[in-house]
Amino acid sequence: MSLPLHLSIHIALSLFACFLAFKITRKPIFSFFFALLAGVAVDFDHFIDYFMAFGWNFNLHYFENGYQFLKSDKIYILFHAWEYVIIFIVIAFFIKSNLIKAIFWGLALGLFFHLSADCMLNEGMKPQAYSVVYRIENNFDVKNLVTSEHYKKHIEQKETVSFE
Repeated sequence: MSLPLHLSIHIALSLFACFLAFKITRKPIFSFFFALLAGVAVDFDHFIDYFMAFGWNFNLHYFENGYQFLKSDKIYILFHAWEYVIIFIVIAFFIKSNLIKAIFWGLALGLFFHLSADCMLNEGMKPQAYSVVYRIENNFDVKNLVTSEHYKKHIEQKETVSFE
């Protein structure tokens, strides 16, 4: 799937999360901003993976094609985790301030829809791999986080790509 289409889906789902967060909290600015932040900006963690693999030499082609995962054989994506959704919802339930509730409902819903979309759109990634605990338990190794079919493709692609 192309990066623009992938991002468009995340933006559309984030806008839906904004609407739901507003319906729950009646705080439009905060629910909108934080649902959009969690639904779209969460993907900035891919830069962490990229810079860990390649250092500060940025290559857009490498980034768009996920070569950071090929080079490192690791998937960190530290902000992509179901655990955060649960934590945000728990906080939202216990906070008394409607303003703070709007922030945490926005974060929870934006991230929930983002991760749900990623589970459906990112072919080969095991759904449980969207748990940071699972990734830690598996040492962030690609081999343990993707299906065996996807890992075979990963190895084949790794043999054809040279990182210069």
